[in-house]
Amino acid sequence: MPSDKNIKLVEELKEKLSKAKSVAFIDYLGLTADQVNKFRQQIKDSEADAVVAKNTLIKIAIEENKDNALKEAIDDLKGPTMVIFSYNDPISPIKAIFDFGAKLELPRVKSAVIDGKYNSENEVLVIKDIPSKEELYARVVGGLNSPISGFVMGLSGIKNKFVFAINDLANKKSEGGAE
Repeated sequence: MPSDKNIKLVEELKEKLSKAKSVAFIDYLGLTADQVNKFRQQIKDSEADAVVAKNTLIKIAIEENKDNALKEAIDDLKGPTMVIFSYNDPISPIKAIFDFGAKLELPRVKSAVIDGKYNSENEVLVIKDIPSKEELYARVVGGLNSPISGFVMGLSGIKNKFVFAINDLANKKSEGGAE
């Protein structure tokens, strides 16, 4: 008979799984308690949640979920597992994981489900280098802004040349040189 605590945790996991845009499964073995707390804070700063649970409870929550991509991740649930749930930007928590672990090479990403697609550890290593949505939007706006700025500068140059020509003509007339 499952305990009330475990039932409540499975329900919480199911709710988070259904809301999340991305879910990452992390092996945090080797981190000290202080490092785990700092890691959790960094995850929270990237607008995500981190939950540590027994693999059997995570499996139950996944099996009761309709997302088949999540079911592919069940085989990765070995050893200690922390689950990272992202509700807004699906990539930024994954970047936070790698930023935190850059020096320590910990924690290790077992796999991730991003926007309904299962990604193995190797695929996640590639995904971490993808810019966030905000960065991509900024690049697109910058790219669109550049030609417009060039066009405006070009028009400004033409206007300035016209003003200089009129000024020169006025100076010549005032000197009495041109009629």
